[in-house]
Amino acid sequence: MKYDFHNKKFIELDKSPNKLSIAGSDRDIDWNALKEKVELFSKELKKLNIPTGHPVLIFGHKEHTFPVSILSCIHSSIAYIPIDKIYPKDRIKRIIEISGTQILINLSDEVLDFQFAICINSALEIKINHPPDFENRIYGTNDDPLQYIMFTSGSTGEPKGVQITRQSSLTFTDWLISDYGYGDDEVIINQAPFSFDLSLYDLMTTFSIGASLVLNSIEIFSNPELFLKRIFDYRCTVWISTPSFAFLFLRNSNFNTDEFQCLNTFLFIGETLPNRTAKILKSRFPKARIFNAYGPTEATVATSLIELTSDMIEKYPSLPIGYPMPGSELLIDKIYDDDKDGELIIVGNHVSIGYLKNDDLNTKKFFIHKGKRAFRTGDLAYYEDGILFFIGRNDEQIKMHGFRIELNEISNVICKNPNISDAITVPLKRNNEVKKIVSFVIVKTKISQTELLKDLMASLKKTLPYYMIPGDISIVPDFPYSTSHKIDKIILIEEYILKQNR
Repeated sequence: MKYDFHNKKFIELDKSPNKLSIAGSDRDIDWNALKEKVELFSKELKKLNIPTGHPVLIFGHKEHTFPVSILSCIHSSIAYIPIDKIYPKDRIKRIIEISGTQILINLSDEVLDFQFAICINSALEIKINHPPDFENRIYGTNDDPLQYIMFTSGSTGEPKGVQITRQSSLTFTDWLISDYGYGDDEVIINQAPFSFDLSLYDLMTTFSIGASLVLNSIEIFSNPELFLKRIFDYRCTVWISTPSFAFLFLRNSNFNTDEFQCLNTFLFIGETLPNRTAKILKSRFPKARIFNAYGPTEATVATSLIELTSDMIEKYPSLPIGYPMPGSELLIDKIYDDDKDGELIIVGNHVSIGYLKNDDLNTKKFFIHKGKRAFRTGDLAYYEDGILFFIGRNDEQIKMHGFRIELNEISNVICKNPNISDAITVPLKRNNEVKKIVSFVIVKTKISQTELLKDLMASLKKTLPYYMIPGDISIVPDFPYSTSHKIDKIILIEEYILKQNR
C-alpha cells in the first residue's frame, strides 16, 4: 500500500497491507492501520469545517500519531504547523500569536497552557471549548492552498513562518518518486524533528512509495547504543540526516559496518557535507549510495541533488551539491562579472509564497523571475564542470582587513591534520565588523595542547595566506547542536567569550 498525494487516496500494492508503516516511539502500526486511522481522523476533521488556509497546530514528538496527523491534514486539505515539544514554550507562544491558529492537535502528554477553540488529544478525540474565530486567520489562496507552515529561526530571534503550498509540496514529492531510486521495501530512519523540514524527506518518501518509517525520539538518538540497536532491529536501509549527526556515529566504535550493511543509502542535507565524512562512509559502506542534497525551507525541503561517486570524492575537496531538480533553475547572482561565485537564487514552483505576515522580508527575499517564484537564499555558490557547489552563507564569507575569507576553507585545512576529528571556524564581530577568527576543534588522538596548537599553526601557515590564519584555536570536547541537529555556532561563540572573560 502507498499514498497518492495527487489524488489523496491510498493505493493497494501487491505486497501485504500488514507491512510496517510507522514505528513510533509509542507503538508500531502497519499500512492497514495507517489507512484506517487517516481516513477516520480525516472524517472527523472535516466535520469541524476548518476553512482552507487556516493552519492547525500539531504538537508532539515522535509518537506514531504525529505522521498520522500530518497525513490526515493533507488528506483533508487542511494546512498544518508542526511543532516539536522540545521547543521552548516562549517560542511556541510566539508561533501561536503569529499564526492565530484556533485548533490544537496535542499528541504528547504535556499540557499546553494556551487557549484554543478546539483541542484534539492523542486518541484523536475532539473537544470544542468555544466556537473558533477564523476572521483574519486564513492564509494563501484557494487556487493553490497552503499545505503547511514551517517556522524557522530568524536573525532577529523572531520565528519566520515559511508558507508552502500544495503545488510546491507535490513538486517535491514527484521528484522523490522519479529521481531518488527508492523501492517500496525501504525502511527509512527518521531522526529530524517534524518541526524541521528535513523530516519531510522521510515522511513523504515513505508515504509516496509504500515504505516503512522508523521514528527515533530524542532519548533514542541521544543514546548511540539504543539508536544503533533500533537501526539493526528494524533492518533500516535509508539514513537521512545532517552530516554532523552522521559523523557522531562514524566516530562511534559500536557502529560496526558489518552489522549495518542493511544501510544502502545515505542522504545528507542541512549542512555542508565534509569530504572526509563522505570518504569514511564510502570506505565503510562501499555498496551504499551517498547523496548530497541542498535546499532551504523556503524551497520546499530541497532543490538540488547529486549521488557522490568515489571519483567525485577524490576529485573535489569541497563536495558538490548537485543538479537542480526538474523544472527549477539555480541562478548565480554575481557581484562582479569576473567572479565565478555569487548569491544563489532558486526559481521554480517549489519556492514558497513567502513568510507569514512579514511583508518587509518578503520584499527583500522573494520575487518573480520569468513568471515563476524566485528566492534569494543568502547562500554563496558557483558552478564547476556543470555541477553546483556551495560555499557558505554570506556571513560565512567574510571580509577582514580588506581581505575576502572563506571560513569553510580554514576548517577544511585544519581537518587534514591527523590529530583532528572535526573543526568549525567562526568570526567574532563587534558592531558588525569582524575582529577575530576563531577555529573550534575536536581532537581524536592523545596529544598535548601545546604540541597540537604548534603543529596546527605550522601546517596552516604553510597552506593558507597570513590573513586567513585564525586568531585563536579552541579545543572543545564536542560541538553543541540545535534542535534540528545542526552545529550551534552561537553557543560556541558565547562559551568562548565567557571563557576569555574569566
